[in-house]
Amino acid sequence: MNTEYAKRGLATVAVNFGDQAETIAAYFAKEKLALTPARQEKGEVSGAFGVRTYPTTYVIDADGKVAWRMVGLDEESLRSALEKVAPAK
Repeated sequence: MNTEYAKRGLATVAVNFGDQAETIAAYFAKEKLALTPARQEKGEVSGAFGVRTYPTTYVIDADGKVAWRMVGLDEESLRSALEKVAPAK
């Protein structure tokens, strides 16, 4: 999904809390995830966004505002939200 939407100027980032960088990298490689992994040390990202459940999925628009949010991950719903924020041309 990252490659598909990168052409439209979007980035997909998976923020992790609690795992070591090596564990995260191994998981992403094993699952062939096309997301950019980011590791938070003390929950600074989770705190800023009010995350209480993992995973929580956000779409942030070009102005840096939350355009969409859901607890969990549903690829169809996420794609729909991404299409609204960055429609294909």
